[in-house]
Amino acid sequence: MDEVIDWLGFYNHRRLHSRLGYVSPMQYERAWHAAQQRQAA
Repeated sequence: MDEVIDWLGFYNHRRLHSRLGYVSPMQYERAWHAAQQRQAA
């Protein structure tokens, strides 16, 4: 079980994705949310 949690931590926080412009999923999501907030303002 610990291995799965470790893998998910790596996959979501540190692994770079070419489809996302070579940023991690968490970085992409933060940028997306920030852009949505700017559009709503």
